[in-house]
Amino acid sequence: MRSLAQLGPVLVLIWLTGIEAGQCATLSIQSSATGPGSSVPVTVAFTNESGPISGLQFDLSFDGTALSVTSVIGAAARASGKAAYVSAPASGRVRVVIWELNQDPISDGVLVNLFVNVTAGAKLGAYPIHFEDALATGPDGKPVEVSTSDGGLTVEAISPAPVLAQGVLNGASLLSGPVAPGEMITIMGSAIGSSVVPDGITFDGIAAPLLYVGAEQVNAVVPFGITGRTITKLEFSSPDGTPFSILLPVASSAPGIFTLSASGAGRGAILNQDSTVNSPDNPAARGSIVVLYATGAGQTTPPGVDGAVVSATLPKPLLPVSVQIGGADAAILYAGAAPQMISGIIQVNCRVPLQIDPGTSVPVVLTLGSESSATVSLAVR
Repeated sequence: MRSLAQLGPVLVLIWLTGIEAGQCATLSIQSSATGPGSSVPVTVAFTNESGPISGLQFDLSFDGTALSVTSVIGAAARASGKAAYVSAPASGRVRVVIWELNQDPISDGVLVNLFVNVTAGAKLGAYPIHFEDALATGPDGKPVEVSTSDGGLTVEAISPAPVLAQGVLNGASLLSGPVAPGEMITIMGSAIGSSVVPDGITFDGIAAPLLYVGAEQVNAVVPFGITGRTITKLEFSSPDGTPFSILLPVASSAPGIFTLSASGAGRGAILNQDSTVNSPDNPAARGSIVVLYATGAGQTTPPGVDGAVVSATLPKPLLPVSVQIGGADAAILYAGAAPQMISGIIQVNCRVPLQIDPGTSVPVVLTLGSESSATVSLAVR
């Protein structure tokens, strides 16, 4: 897998080759309004008025003293089999690369979902968000001209919401939706890291194990104790000590497959039969065994233990498990807890169907009960 530091120069070098640019594609940022100390979702949309585009790179600049920005991949990029690589080259600047080892064109629609977080002491007024250095390439490697339409945020004297329901994401797919018992989740929000320390977060009063605490992001595990409920209350205290809560729907499962890019899309973090990482340069043979890792399987047997590292006994999901590779059912050899990993992560060993067509980006979907994961890709020969 290439790092963001490697990917950025790839697009820049392509742009500097002097190849004639194509017609125009447009990037635009939604404008919104919120209050100090709050978090608000803002979309970056893509409209293509040219030939196919398979890679995009752009920077977003903003007032880093008042705003911070985190981002996750949007529906259009996800549906195109791309991954999102994000870095912060400087204060008040975020760089996004939408790319993958395929030539599939990026569809029109939401490219990136931003969570714009406003500091508690931010002054009221308008805060623009600017595009910088937007680049695009087609499947043939030729550059395509990109036009941009900036957006921004208006900070008003309204009650803050440090975390929204849309900011509670599956820890593997980074999609919002109902939470499931034992699901690893990522919570995006304004000063969320300061909010959960030292009291943590709870679901219906049950403490959730914390895996990572950052300034605007917290990774946690939904307690197994919410099994059987249809709704749960996520609670924590805001940085000034004010109690805050969100009501979230509960599902019996909410599967998500972990990806190599950690962006929730693109290539799955899948091992081949010889325990090497699957990639276009190292594809899995049809008929061989592959291993994928996921979260959101729901309650297990024996029942999951919050925060436990699985060792001797390997709990299995209560719900039936199936995997589709290239649209065909894959034989399941094992589906259960991943040894030496925290309870809530599952490992699925399955056999690549013989009848599917080979390819560098064969779709993979995991289903637990009635719920299916977002699609990730697997290289098959």
